[in-house]
Amino acid sequence: LAQAEDKRRHGLTVSTHPFPTMGKFIKSGRVIVLLQGRFAGKKAIVVKAFDDGSRARPFGHCLVAGVDKAPLKVNKTMSKKKIAKRTRVKPFIRYVNYNHM
Repeated sequence: LAQAEDKRRHGLTVSTHPFPTMGKFIKSGRVIVLLQGRFAGKKAIVVKAFDDGSRARPFGHCLVAGVDKAPLKVNKTMSKKKIAKRTRVKPFIRYVNYNHM
C-alpha cells in the first residue's frame, strides 16, 4: 500500500484491480495474422470483436474478413475465360478465437 501511495505522488498510474487485465487492443479495423487452422499465415481485418464471448462461443473471439486467394498475373495471349478466372479474388469471413491470431 505504501508503494502505491509513493507511485501516486510521482504521477504514475496505479491499478486498483487485484488482477490487472490486458488492455483491449483487438478492435474493429485492426489488421491481424491468423496463426492456426486452414487460413494460417493469412492476413485479415477484424470486423467485430467479442471480448466476453457469446452463448455459442464462450471464449473471446472476433469476426474477421480476408483474402483467401489473391488474383494471379495475366498477359495478352490468355483467353478471356482464363483471364476472368485468374483475376477473381476469393475472400473469406469467419469467427476466430483470440488464441489463434
